[in-house]
Amino acid sequence: MHDTMSFRLAAGRWLRGGIFAGLCACLLAGCATTSDRPASEAEIVRPSSSFILPPPGGPAIITVVETSFPNAVRQDISLATEARSIGENKISIIRFTSKGGDGSDAALKDIPFTQVNLTQEALAAWPNSGMAVSPYFVQNAYGPFGYAIAKPPNGDSCLYAWQRIEPSLKPSGAVDRGAIIIRVQLCRRGVSEQTLLSIMYNLRLNVAVFPALKAPAAIGRIAAPIMPVGAAGFAEVIPTGAPSPRPATPTPRPQPAPVTTPAVTTIPTPPPGAPIVPSPTGVSGQGNIIVPRPPSNSVRVPSPVAGGN
Repeated sequence: MHDTMSFRLAAGRWLRGGIFAGLCACLLAGCATTSDRPASEAEIVRPSSSFILPPPGGPAIITVVETSFPNAVRQDISLATEARSIGENKISIIRFTSKGGDGSDAALKDIPFTQVNLTQEALAAWPNSGMAVSPYFVQNAYGPFGYAIAKPPNGDSCLYAWQRIEPSLKPSGAVDRGAIIIRVQLCRRGVSEQTLLSIMYNLRLNVAVFPALKAPAAIGRIAAPIMPVGAAGFAEVIPTGAPSPRPATPTPRPQPAPVTTPAVTTIPTPPPGAPIVPSPTGVSGQGNIIVPRPPSNSVRVPSPVAGGN
């Protein structure tokens, strides 16, 4: 009886120890698991796989070259160009899948813009074009960005822009979405600075960036008036000083012009034996004057009697 109890206690300790060791091994394996992916050399992928899409109307995507790192994917997107300036129209985008590397392995570093000479990058993208860095704060649908502009004497307008979309973290502190870094270099011929800069507001990322935003809580709520007020103040439907629109009046349809048929003159048919007098114009035919024959009961003039006294 004592031996049996000792065996059961020993077996229980062994099972508990085995389960605990298994759990520890699983936890260690889970901690060792990372989101790193195998690195690969640069390869050409389909334009539909591009992480970022130009606005409708161009510039068109020519090629997309993708390079994979253990912690990121980089794409260099070549764009169509008609500019005369020396350089390449392209978009470079880096999508981190985890944190940046420290340089000890093949992982890509996540270098902040504060440690990058962006003016030198702009001059290298469009040499001898006279790039000037904008001092203005601007932002698009994904957050703030910076840019430099050049207007060389050949009629081009050139842009070099950069943007960093900060990573998002899970409640545990793990990386939910890595940082996204965008660089745009573009020259176009015969366009204004505003038109050229509009590409930064119309770019659309082809990857998940932010969760869908909720509508403002005041919409549809009772006792929460919403006025038509925008950034420029009260938004008028008809601006002050503008003429009031007149009610639309139906446009009368044009009536078809009456068709006039030329009158047809009927020439009477001459009776048999009637003499025909030529017209004064000397043209025979319908222009002739028809003289009717005198009636049969006309008064006959007696002929003179020869030899009468």
